[in-house]
Amino acid sequence: MSTLAAKFVHTLWIPLTALVLTWALSFTPLYQQLDVLSLDKQTRLAAQQHFFQDALVIDIDDASLRAMQPYFGSWPYKRDIFALLLDYLGEMGARAVVFDILFADQQENDGQLREAIARNPNVVLATTMRSDTEGEEQALTDLHGLTWDVPPGLPSYSWSAIQLPLASFTQPVPGYAGIGVVSVQADRDGMLRRFPLLHRINGQVIPSLPLAAHFSGAAHPPVRSVPGGGMQVGPFNWPTDKEGAVHLFYPSNPNSVLSMPFSRIAMAMLGSPGQELAPAMIRGKTVFIGSTTIFADRVHTPVGEINGLYVLAITHQSLAQNLVLTPPRWYWTAVLLFIALVPALLLIWQPRRPALAGVAISIGAALVVYVIHLSLLHWLKQESSLLLPLLTLLSANMLETMHSLRLLNKEQKAKIHVLTNVDSLTLLPNRFALHAQITHAIEGAHMNKSSLAVLLIDLDGFNTINDTIGPETGDQMLLDVTVRLKSSIRTNDIVARLGGDEFSVVINGVKAASAVLCAQKILSALAQPYHLAGQELHITSSIGISLYPDDGSDVASLLKNAGAAMYHAKAQGCNSYCQFTSDLNRNAMNRLLLENQLHQALVRDELVLFYQPQINVASGRMIAVEALVRWNHPEHGLLFPDVFIPMAESSGLILPLGEWVLRTACRQMQVWHAAGLTHINRVAINLSARQFEQLTLPALVANVLKETELDAAHLELEITESAAMKNPQRSIEILNTLRSMGITLSLDDFGTGHSSLSYLKLFPITTLKIDKSFVRDIETDHHAAEICASTIDLAHKLGLNVVAEGVENAEQLHFLRNIKCGDAQGYFFSRPISSADLANFKLAL
Repeated sequence: MSTLAAKFVHTLWIPLTALVLTWALSFTPLYQQLDVLSLDKQTRLAAQQHFFQDALVIDIDDASLRAMQPYFGSWPYKRDIFALLLDYLGEMGARAVVFDILFADQQENDGQLREAIARNPNVVLATTMRSDTEGEEQALTDLHGLTWDVPPGLPSYSWSAIQLPLASFTQPVPGYAGIGVVSVQADRDGMLRRFPLLHRINGQVIPSLPLAAHFSGAAHPPVRSVPGGGMQVGPFNWPTDKEGAVHLFYPSNPNSVLSMPFSRIAMAMLGSPGQELAPAMIRGKTVFIGSTTIFADRVHTPVGEINGLYVLAITHQSLAQNLVLTPPRWYWTAVLLFIALVPALLLIWQPRRPALAGVAISIGAALVVYVIHLSLLHWLKQESSLLLPLLTLLSANMLETMHSLRLLNKEQKAKIHVLTNVDSLTLLPNRFALHAQITHAIEGAHMNKSSLAVLLIDLDGFNTINDTIGPETGDQMLLDVTVRLKSSIRTNDIVARLGGDEFSVVINGVKAASAVLCAQKILSALAQPYHLAGQELHITSSIGISLYPDDGSDVASLLKNAGAAMYHAKAQGCNSYCQFTSDLNRNAMNRLLLENQLHQALVRDELVLFYQPQINVASGRMIAVEALVRWNHPEHGLLFPDVFIPMAESSGLILPLGEWVLRTACRQMQVWHAAGLTHINRVAINLSARQFEQLTLPALVANVLKETELDAAHLELEITESAAMKNPQRSIEILNTLRSMGITLSLDDFGTGHSSLSYLKLFPITTLKIDKSFVRDIETDHHAAEICASTIDLAHKLGLNVVAEGVENAEQLHFLRNIKCGDAQGYFFSRPISSADLANFKLAL
């Protein structure tokens, strides 16, 4: 026991001495400064790119002041200008408007701004705190209704004086603007790392401006302390330090918040032609308005210098997404210290280990401490001291430790670079790297007075191959596509993968004609067969082209316009390209707006069903109806399916829309039968290709029939020939399931697809619908007449009924009656009509 005790006494002094020395050094200014700098460096490494979408900075910069001089005069602007801006933002749907401007002096147009604030109650005005009371003119009674009710012991920053906006802008509460403090205190080295949430003056508490913006126009939230160090404000829960400040975790990218120069929004606000702004740019956003001119403050942060206005917006969004650091907690420091002490503690079991082994163990411990510290910042957003555990390592190994840390820094930066700039599958530049490379290419083109082309490439039908054959085959196809793209361009051009099956090619120094030739070459290369998974696969692509400087002078514009052109190329059909024009951009914006509105059409009950009668050719009686959906758009009126169904298909909305059509038509059928209209034997409903691909389609139809209590015999489902032939075997299974339920099935647009007669006899359908393109000219076109007659004869031999679509005159009806066509529909009988009109429908021939 004495030997073991002696060993402990002989070795324990090493970690104990290290702890004592480290503890003593931690009180020195040099240590504290180094500790903060080490945390800053780690924070920069751990910082991630964030693109905050819910805040917008309106930047009153020097350029804006010069541009708006003829309209608004010199700075500072009159209050009626801010009133106009506030009303405009309110009309555009801003969630809150925050002014980083101190409206403390009276002006002649204050009344207009006060009225604008009254019309827009979600306004927050800036107030500043001062450390002295000299010159204070506003009494604390001006804070009536503006202060927050917080527990007495809650930590906050204390001030002796306050500069408030004019009381006429904030009183009475809550009908007018709220206030928030913009004053902050940087650390002793001038770096802003912490942001106070609450400010106290003579016992009264005012929130900071970013915090006040969260609750603009609403009641003041409850505030309480959280055990363990933190503050809960309404639904938010943030870790804070002992002074009630959050520690900011700045994004690594300087453009993390959306911004707009004041001149841009001012021209839109004044109604200048061509300067209109889309409401989506402002709707639902918290708008920060302030000046970044030469007299504005610049804030030093761990990730660089940022203007104070942007710091407010970043802080607001960081609070909303809880992207703040947790202040140091003792238990994490204890864990790091224990790991740092491992080399010294191992001396108890191996007191005479080789020096190199001790160095290796110490370096290993230092690396472990470093990685854990970086991981805490990156994953848990947890601050802790890095210098404290490192100083506990043996001084003999310190230089090697620091050298190893520098190597680790380079390795970490290289890994971060690869993760953020290289596509892991193809090893091509990814979307972020492409932005930087296009920016560099634009700079070169500008200097050389040349041009460049951006090609956006999307593979047609890749998802089908990926889903049916497997992701491994899909990945191999993407690798083959990468090889073909590289072989189709020059070595100084750029190939990048944007994600999924979307690629981009940047061609330097080319005009439009050369860009088109390159696109044609790429189309040809990608259309060649792929020999994968033991079979020959074929795939095509769609390419959109934009040119610098004709179609855009920056990365965002070129990529956006190339995307609009690519979408148009895809809409034109597979294996095609399209060069951007201004009409494409306008059409793309209109389509995006209409697609966004389509999302709400179901909720707002804007869809309506019309019904077109189907007439028995022999008897002339109505025997069934086909349900056709229309969109009763609040602005554009009644829209036909060809306008919005393609959007619904591409966005996935076709599934809930199709379910709505099915349920509504079945309910209407029950209403007609209850009213005695039993001669309407069936209601026919078109199934989209996306609906037919659903494995749950039979279950959905069964549930709707059960819910509406409609007999399955009164329901007819129509599928297109092309949809059925996509996967014939699976189509047969689904159709058999539906047919076994008693549902009538018809094959729509027969003759326009590529069906095989061998499959046609296997499909359990009851009806063929002859496409109107064949019926249109049967009375004048011999070939069209023969096709119709042959189709009807084939259907009769297969025991199928036939419905002819698009009957528009008596001659066509007469011909169909002569060749024994079963049923018909078309404008000759009736256009699609509402359910109410159908109840009174009488055929007049």
